[in-house]
Amino acid sequence: MHGKRWMFLLYLVVVALFARTRWQFEFMLLLTVSLLTMSLIGHRLLIWLGIAPQPGAPLVFFNALLGQFVLIVVWLLCSPLTYAWTHGFGLPWAMPLLVIGVAGLAAWSLLKSRAQSMSVAGVVATPLLAWVPALLGGLVCLKFAAYYSMRAGSLGLDTHQHIAFSLDLFRAGYPKLSAGNTDWLEKYPKMLHLLTSLWAWPGLGQHMGPFLKVQPVLQATLALFALFELTACWLRRSLVDQRLQLAFVALVSLLWCYVMVRGTSYLYPMSDLNSTGRLAAFGVLLAPTLCAVLCWLVPTRASQLLAWTLFAFAGAMAAKLNPSLVIGYASYAAPLFAVVMVVPWWKSGGVVARLGWPVLGMCVGGVLGGLLLASDPYYLQLLAEVSPGTHHFVEQTLGLQVLQTSHDIESASGGLSRLWEVLRWELWYGPQPALWDQSLPAAAQIFSSKLLWATRGAAVASLLLSLAFMALMPGKLPQRNGFVLLFLLQCGALLAVLISLRSSNVISLLLGHDTLQASLLSTYTQRYVDLLAMYSVPFHWLLLCAATVLGWDSLRSLRATPDPTTITPRWAGWTLLMVLIACALAFRKIDVQGPPPKSMGWTLPITEKKVRQFRAAEARLPKDAVVLAPAFSKVLNGREDWVLPAGEIASYLPFGARDYLFNVRLGSGYALQARDLDSAFCHASRADARALLRRYGITHIIATRGTARAPLFDREYCSLSYRDLGIWGSEVSEGPDGIVFYRILP
Repeated sequence: MHGKRWMFLLYLVVVALFARTRWQFEFMLLLTVSLLTMSLIGHRLLIWLGIAPQPGAPLVFFNALLGQFVLIVVWLLCSPLTYAWTHGFGLPWAMPLLVIGVAGLAAWSLLKSRAQSMSVAGVVATPLLAWVPALLGGLVCLKFAAYYSMRAGSLGLDTHQHIAFSLDLFRAGYPKLSAGNTDWLEKYPKMLHLLTSLWAWPGLGQHMGPFLKVQPVLQATLALFALFELTACWLRRSLVDQRLQLAFVALVSLLWCYVMVRGTSYLYPMSDLNSTGRLAAFGVLLAPTLCAVLCWLVPTRASQLLAWTLFAFAGAMAAKLNPSLVIGYASYAAPLFAVVMVVPWWKSGGVVARLGWPVLGMCVGGVLGGLLLASDPYYLQLLAEVSPGTHHFVEQTLGLQVLQTSHDIESASGGLSRLWEVLRWELWYGPQPALWDQSLPAAAQIFSSKLLWATRGAAVASLLLSLAFMALMPGKLPQRNGFVLLFLLQCGALLAVLISLRSSNVISLLLGHDTLQASLLSTYTQRYVDLLAMYSVPFHWLLLCAATVLGWDSLRSLRATPDPTTITPRWAGWTLLMVLIACALAFRKIDVQGPPPKSMGWTLPITEKKVRQFRAAEARLPKDAVVLAPAFSKVLNGREDWVLPAGEIASYLPFGARDYLFNVRLGSGYALQARDLDSAFCHASRADARALLRRYGITHIIATRGTARAPLFDREYCSLSYRDLGIWGSEVSEGPDGIVFYRILP
């Protein structure tokens, strides 16, 4: 008990070192609570299934990834209850109460089972080395929590709109289908916003923005450190010498710290501001492979069933995150899972077991995944457009309106003949890059050419080392299975990136940019390959470290019988401690670099001081003020999908404390479409524009002074000047970067 108290006090000290402000400190604590809650639920799932990778091993990140899937399934199945709670009784906090209920049930059953097991078998000692992945991953979480708590996120110019969707879903607590407070069926997939809502439950909706912005790097951290934890478990089972285990975790800590500190693209995983929630998909893509590794650790029917169920359900999650991820899942996640799962599947038993468990798991995961997609407004909209029965159900039963749009992707591709031409060109007649240029391609997220070549060389060395030991070692040694697993993991990772790269090329050539949907699908599929190339660097470095220490231990075991009672020297433990301290100092000192200044019209990064100035300027407005924010209008397929705020204002609105017309929580402006903005201020007369402002009760306007020679009153808001819109008197308040609020009298 005293040890846990000291660990808790040490954690608070570390948080205080990373947090420079009260806001950062609060968000770090909330993120920690959410992470531990997810981990508790995932841990209880493994115990319920009878799966114990290693007694006492704290698989914090792997369990959190499993707990996240459990909560999504529970949210889906309990949606009638949450709908009745929110919509029927008008009560708040359906989402937090749902998470608290699941976590409370998991904690109660865990304490009960632990009390019974302690009375029978005693307390299981937790190896100290097992905590290293959790500690290093915790440092990474603290770093990006400190950064994204007060910085604009890596979701692009439309971060404010993602916050609006997340808040809307959080307050509802059930699969909400309508757009805001309207009766229109929404047209955007909501998986990112569901993940945000589930993680943001401790903040009760008050910290929705930071929880949204951390999702890309959070999901990648969960996946990579879960792989670190499982690999460490496998090595603890195979290795005898504690010093080699210590060398493994120390080496991985140093290498990963270098990747994340020097290569800041990991903490900000994009090179520009044109992105969507597909960035938060790496945890979804890697989760089935992690369960396949679990089948190596615990070859039981339950682990097989979990792996196949998650494989099918994760595919639906990827589609719900972004339609382009259907291609990413089929070309990356599926091949990687198949390569790693082939040995546990073959050893599962006879024909009945080899066919029965995969079919059962795929059916369960497929049914749950089908429900997940059927309750998503984007895919319900697609069904309503092609199915008269679904269209009638949406309008008559659900009482929602469906706007007909065009999804002319097939005509743009040219059918099967065009596909055959593209495949022949891509696979035969076109330029064929070197094998390593395809398996580990150069990308904007690869931090330098030297690092890329070093990773390629390390991957070749690791493959040759694993092959040599697999061929030369006697089959009875436990290390041989370790080399088989590492070899399959590395081959699967190289093959998956190669397939995803060639698939993205095929999609780009096949669909082109003739239609909006085809253009988005081609562009997003190609860009995700860059992210996969970036994540492959720490992936391969982890496997190289594991193969190195496993090879050294194998050579020792061939020369002499290892002594299991060997005591690790004290200096080795102090060395590991110094490595972790160095990693903590490096993460504390690093300054995460976002996109270049004024990239795509968004001045980044903004500081907390400027955020406080902006909120102070907001506070000087009347409480009932309705503020109009300048924005770019984007009309897609005859209907507005996005409204993008203009200039420096874009980086501040995600931190706003009030509703803006067209922005942030969308509020009263959700009923307006971008075409209304365009027609009112770009193609209307002064009288018509003022009439629209009066109709929606607009009382204030936010603008920037800029560097134009003309006074602010005479500058144009599209085709009309601010003076024409009714700006009167001096500014009500002034914020950072020349942002001003004016009273408007239309």
